[in-house]
Amino acid sequence: MTCDVSSRELACYFPFLNKSSSYLSKRGFVLDIVLQDKSLIERSIARLRKSLSREPYNLRLCLDSPEEEAVAARLALYIAAATKNNYILKRFADSESKNFSETLKKTPGIQNLNCKIEIGKDLGIIAKPAQDVVTGIINAAFKTPVAIKWTSYLRYAPPDPFWAMINRVSQGVVILPLDDFERILEEAYEEQILRIASENELAVGRVSASIDMSLIEDLLRKYAQRPVNITKLSTEGPDPPCMKAILDALKAGENLPHTARFAIATYLLHKGWEVEQIVDLFRTSPDFNEKITRYQVQHIAGQVGGRKEYAVPSCETMNSWGLCPTNLGCGVKNPLQYGRRVAIKKSN
Repeated sequence: MTCDVSSRELACYFPFLNKSSSYLSKRGFVLDIVLQDKSLIERSIARLRKSLSREPYNLRLCLDSPEEEAVAARLALYIAAATKNNYILKRFADSESKNFSETLKKTPGIQNLNCKIEIGKDLGIIAKPAQDVVTGIINAAFKTPVAIKWTSYLRYAPPDPFWAMINRVSQGVVILPLDDFERILEEAYEEQILRIASENELAVGRVSASIDMSLIEDLLRKYAQRPVNITKLSTEGPDPPCMKAILDALKAGENLPHTARFAIATYLLHKGWEVEQIVDLFRTSPDFNEKITRYQVQHIAGQVGGRKEYAVPSCETMNSWGLCPTNLGCGVKNPLQYGRRVAIKKSN
């Protein structure tokens, strides 16, 4: 790999890469032996604790004891999966992927573009320096542009209008500034973490049987997903398919794009929900930050900032954002009209 760091350090910085897994196997990552090492278990629980609380990872640990830290990260993932709590697992993966992204940006020896492209390859993303693929003004538009295969882009680009591929594609590849390429790598790394947990159910089972899970009872109490109480505050019929899909995704603990969060917040505010009820609804999101969420909902409600209360996006806007499951098949122009329309139909 073209990264100017040792294999030991790379496996510690990014313990969930395929290359790191191979390195750990060669170095003797035998789960039964690891589970007999009390200090490693303690280190793993500390890693899990820091990830769930979203503390920045101390990269100095990878210089002092890289192999132990890499093993602890893998064991922390298995412990998260052993809780059988999907929200805790997703929160762990989300936090680790964000630490991954910060490490990509800040760590000497990894900042090289070719290193990041090699890391992308490890994650299944095919990319090249843009100048190797296209020439001219497109290259001049970005500093350090990257050309990524369109299939990889479609798989990992956030479902947000800003990321619409039509705005970025050229000659069969998608041209990205470096910051956006790093965001794609972050999404791929998060998926990789969840895939490792899914593909190692036997190891997770052994961890569950071997580790005293009461050691993380406080984490379960603090971070386990709270049940979502979606109270019907209006008698004007059911929620439209678009809003129902967003609510279902929230109940499942999924990370929503900004557009979906904005849409559901405006919709619920106009249906009579209070700001605090909406903030509580978003607690199921793996990247939930109470302070930021409350401010954003207050801003949408017109209580802070410019004091402008935002309208519910129209059906055409929802469709353009990729948030309309029926492709404008509900027969209304705004999601707020749907419940009334259904109620009128039933009364007739």
